Amino acid sequence: MKKKVSIFNFSGIYKNESFYHIDKSSSIYGMETSSFRDVSSHDRKMLHELGCARRESFASDILSCAIEKEILEIDCSDIPGTNCMCDDAARESIRSIIEKNSVGSDEIHFIDSGNYHYMSAILLEKVQTPFSLVVLDHHPDMQAPMFGDILSCGGWVLDVIEKNEYVRDIHVIGADLSLIAALEEKDRNRGHFYEISDIFLPESIALPQTQFPVYLSIDKDVLSRDEIITNWDQGEMSFEQMKLFVEKVLDSGDVVGIDICGECAPDQEEIDIESAILKNDQVNQELLELITICEM
Repeated sequence: MKKKVSIFNFSGIYKNESFYHIDKSSSIYGMETSSFRDVSSHDRKMLHELGCARRESFASDILSCAIEKEILEIDCSDIPGTNCMCDDAARESIRSIIEKNSVGSDEIHFIDSGNYHYMSAILLEKVQTPFSLVVLDHHPDMQAPMFGDILSCGGWVLDVIEKNEYVRDIHVIGADLSLIAALEEKDRNRGHFYEISDIFLPESIALPQTQFPVYLSIDKDVLSRDEIITNWDQGEMSFEQMKLFVEKVLDSGDVVGIDICGECAPDQEEIDIESAILKNDQVNQELLELITICEM
């Protein structure tokens, strides 16, 4: 993938986060020496397993890789008709912004809360080769449109199936079984669904089988509420499992793009909002670091 990170800020939540600020203190971005002994044992083990510990100067290489990444902040807060549903005018506005900023699919995209997960469908319009869509999500996101063919956060996967000429197969991991069962049979049969236990076996990780490059879409609501707070009901995956899965996907072959959503809402009630934002920020930072390392 290209060394580019796009931050699509619809709700304003990313103004309260700093994971995309390269100069902040971090277990990876904060490295200022090339000495292996200056790295924590946790990071040393992780980097060694990823094949990055073959020389003593790897820390400076990782820092250089991080700095080389272009961070693009895109303010979408003034686009009407975007919360949960994306009307035709909003979709065209977003397409124009994507073109203006030369945003490609083969990058890392942070796309705000799950209310804006439909951004995946718009970004996938940039893919011009056959691909497999792999989704980590507590929801199947295959609901038929409430009216017309409007794009929504709850139906974007179905939109991709019906409108994207390059998608070849769909794999959804971690979705609630009752929500899958509630889908119309014809739609349910168009995707492959996996429980967490189907993927995380006792001694290995079983990736979905596909012969095509993968676009990976991550909604953090697949994570347990003990791990993180989002603005949707949540699943049971651990963050450690998520990281292992992402690493496995990146190591297994061609990845044509990644997007990540699942922030909490800035005005979310009945939670400690500062704590929730901080935890989301930390999770985003760790995911970005992991993807950066695996791309080396």
